[in-house]
Amino acid sequence: MQAMEQSVAIIPHDYPEPVATDSYIIPTLGLYHGSFVFTYLSTFLSYITPYDLPVELLRDAFHTKVSFLQLILEALKVESGYICLIAIFFLISLIPLCYTIAWGCAKEPDDDLNPGPTVDAIIQAEELSLEESLHCRKSFLGLMLQVVILLLIAGVIAMFVTNEQIASAVDHTPTVVRSSLLDAATYLRDAESQMRFVIAQGLATATERIRDDLEAVDKLLGEPIQHHLALFTGIDIIFESIIEISTSSSNLSRRIHLLQDALARAAKISYEAEYRLDELQIQLTVLQRQCTFRDRPLCDTLRIRNFEDTGLIDRIRKLQADRTLAKLMAMGEASRNSSMHALSQELTLARATFRNYAGEVRNATEEQADQVEERLEELSNDTEATVSVLSQTIGELVGQVNRTANFSDSFFDRYREIGAILWLAGLATTIMTLLVTLILLSALSCGCCHADNKAGITLILGAVCICIASLALSGFTMMEMLLGAHGQLFICHPLYNEPDYTVLQKLIDKPGLIYPTEPQYGIIGELLRQAAPADARWSQPVQISLSKALNECEQGRGSYGTFQLDSLLNLSAKIEHRKRPELERAIESVGASEEPFLGFTVRIQGILEDMLYDSDLNMTSTRIELTQLSPDKDVLTFIDQLQRVSAQIQDVATSSRMTTLGSRAKRLQLSLLAPLEQLRGDIVYHLTALELQLSPWAAQVNKSLTHLRNAQSFLDTDAAEVCYNRSDTYRARLRGHLDAYRNYTTMVLNDRCASCRPLFDIFDAMRMLFCHHIMDPMNGLWFSAFLCLFLWAVATPLSLMLSSTYRRLEILSTKLQHSNSHRYNARASVREDQRESSHWSTQRSVWVHVNAMAESSTDEELSHYTATGSGEEDGTEEGAVVIEYIELRYESGDPTNYRESLI
Repeated sequence: MQAMEQSVAIIPHDYPEPVATDSYIIPTLGLYHGSFVFTYLSTFLSYITPYDLPVELLRDAFHTKVSFLQLILEALKVESGYICLIAIFFLISLIPLCYTIAWGCAKEPDDDLNPGPTVDAIIQAEELSLEESLHCRKSFLGLMLQVVILLLIAGVIAMFVTNEQIASAVDHTPTVVRSSLLDAATYLRDAESQMRFVIAQGLATATERIRDDLEAVDKLLGEPIQHHLALFTGIDIIFESIIEISTSSSNLSRRIHLLQDALARAAKISYEAEYRLDELQIQLTVLQRQCTFRDRPLCDTLRIRNFEDTGLIDRIRKLQADRTLAKLMAMGEASRNSSMHALSQELTLARATFRNYAGEVRNATEEQADQVEERLEELSNDTEATVSVLSQTIGELVGQVNRTANFSDSFFDRYREIGAILWLAGLATTIMTLLVTLILLSALSCGCCHADNKAGITLILGAVCICIASLALSGFTMMEMLLGAHGQLFICHPLYNEPDYTVLQKLIDKPGLIYPTEPQYGIIGELLRQAAPADARWSQPVQISLSKALNECEQGRGSYGTFQLDSLLNLSAKIEHRKRPELERAIESVGASEEPFLGFTVRIQGILEDMLYDSDLNMTSTRIELTQLSPDKDVLTFIDQLQRVSAQIQDVATSSRMTTLGSRAKRLQLSLLAPLEQLRGDIVYHLTALELQLSPWAAQVNKSLTHLRNAQSFLDTDAAEVCYNRSDTYRARLRGHLDAYRNYTTMVLNDRCASCRPLFDIFDAMRMLFCHHIMDPMNGLWFSAFLCLFLWAVATPLSLMLSSTYRRLEILSTKLQHSNSHRYNARASVREDQRESSHWSTQRSVWVHVNAMAESSTDEELSHYTATGSGEEDGTEEGAVVIEYIELRYESGDPTNYRESLI
């Protein structure tokens, strides 16, 4: 059982993976790019959104069971928040009108100064203080109005940008929707292609591997049996050892031939070296005789050994004539040994029987392999029928998508018309708001240019325009708010209600807007049921909620598991081979036999028994003697000694002759003694190798014979069990391919294959388009319009108050101009001096009284005081104020009781 598990574990599971297409259009549209500034308004709208949508009402409206008026009346019952917003917009739009009417109907404030008998300095201080106060008020109101205008300009820009964003999104909506439908069709085709690939190619791969295993039964079944038997019997090693016996004989013969060749070459060189060495000895003797008396002791120390002293030539000649070596050389020649020839033949036959066992197994299992292939063909046909059902179902879904695309073409024409109307309305409102803002801005410009009269009139005109435009802007704001808020409520809130998608599930799954009656198993189950062929056999209904499908698609799960397609295809039951008895019986019939291994080494055992009678040879003493002999080392020692003695010789001629003798000895060593030393080493090596080969030879024959007997005994008793176990493992391997295909198909289909992430991307793209590219700018548009409406409500009183301030400053400026233009004539001055001298306590200048009267009188009343003496004095300019003096006479000394008299 453990062997079976190991066999299944080593089965390769590298099935071909499906390749998903990357030709989707949605990712190239750039819907996720850009900043969505007004997304925060959705949070605000969520506070005024009813918690539960009237799903039944929407469903009835979708199927036109209720009228549009009834839909509005029912919606008003749950839209109190929107009604409050509309009321606020309307009330704020009335603020400019109400304030303008109140300002126009109110009485203008009295700017008169309190006339009376008071001091001139006090009156002038009051006038200057009033002027300073009005200028301060003018600056403050102008600054506040500038801030409001800046905010209005920002609001106008926001209105223009959001309106253009809405128009751009509306223009791109058909493209996005068509792209989404094209991507949906692409996804369906790609999913069908991937699932078909996994199912069909996976089975084809498993079938191909089973066929390969059946064709390779010799390698997968025969060879494992061979390996197992070889492992437990060591038959291969035994065969190799027997081959080594034959090889050893050949090696012995070859080694002796090499030894004889080395001996012959060594003998030839030794003869020449002996002659040269004798000459060197003669030259050394002559040199010693020529040494001076003082250097002779050093020269006498020089010695050199000849071949007679070493005995190398005698040892070489003895080895060449050794009869034992000749016997071993003849034993190693297989062609001349009938035992070795017979052993080689029987060994070749036994090895062929053992090694050709795998081929015998393949020949014996051909019929069983044909039956297995027939059953696999039936499985492939059933799987192809299953894939055909899948293709028909997905083909119908693709057809529905295409029909939807054709239907959308007519819808988008109306959609564009509505979008164009909304864009024109937004553009007109933006331009209107901009024009009113420019009127206020021009009023401020006039004020900066000191044209106070024109600035005041322009401000009043701006206030009147605000009163008129506020009503239109409030209506536009209400309309945009209703569209944006209801779009947020009915579109964005259900689409972004992650992860439960409660509202969307109520709208689509139960009770569902598409079907007049509530779908029994949800919209996905209904779509699959309608798209599946009429003869499809459902194992169970598809019961998956829309929220679960969206969440799994967001995680990139496989379409097969997400949409429970196994309920339609029932693939897991069809690819289970254990439920196919014909296929199981065909696989069970495949096996191997043990008959070829019974008693196939008997003749080899008999031959090995005859090879145990071989002679033995001991070459140790000869090898040791040759090892100790080294003429090359003797000459090298002589050369070294000669160099040391030459360095100590005092006579230059003797030293030179020694150097020359050393050079000759070096040439002798390099040309003859070094090669002879190498040959001596080769002879020692061949003797050592021969000794090492010959000594274990007999033991090897005996050992091989023993192992061969034990191996044959094991084959006769245990080969049957080994063949049965290995056959069972091989059958488990065949089943393992089918199990691997089933596991691979189940895992890939439910996990990696045909990921439904593109569906979520389509869903996400659509909600991104309608919520962030349309609804967010639409909410931004009404919010910007409301901001402008609110700023108008603030700007109206600022404009009117600033206009009043301009008017009062103009009047005050006129009074100050009149006050500073008083002039006196000469006669009046004389009179005044006289009166001053005689009546100082009862007289004062009348110009104070005139100024007081100017502050409290109208222009007609002032005309009485102007130009009174124009005809009396020639030097008086036209329109100048003529100064008269009034005498105050007090009665009874009471300063409060006085009367005036003109002097």
